[in-house]
Amino acid sequence: MAEKKIGDRTFKVEPMLAMDALVLQARLFKALGPAMGSFSEVMKGHGEGKTEAEKNASNAAALVALANIFAHGEPTQIAELIRDVVQIAQIKRPSGEYSPVDLDGDLTGRQKELFPIILFVLREQFADFFSGLPGLGKLAKLDQA
Repeated sequence: MAEKKIGDRTFKVEPMLAMDALVLQARLFKALGPAMGSFSEVMKGHGEGKTEAEKNASNAAALVALANIFAHGEPTQIAELIRDVVQIAQIKRPSGEYSPVDLDGDLTGRQKELFPIILFVLREQFADFFSGLPGLGKLAKLDQA
């Protein structure tokens, strides 16, 4: 479980069930299309020991990727995907209890928190998967040997 303060609120993310994560990955790949090439750059700024420059470069790559997704995607499908990603996160309520984020209820009037939440969820859920992608080519070469 990971927690992050975004704005004046605390969010947390817990690991997704494997099947749900696979379905979401497939939806992301479909939506990412032309932005897929920059996705590894987005993930590079995640994790402990990253410099501020690495984090800033990662955030800039994320904004470019999201702009490409918005520019080339079908609006309703993109909005539904974003809603589903955001709702993976949980928000700490004034009572101290956590509950799933409600896109409309928790982010209306606070849209500046939307992309940081999306990036937080995606990095926590999929950073290991995307960091492993470069090694897949090496494994394929070993299988052919």
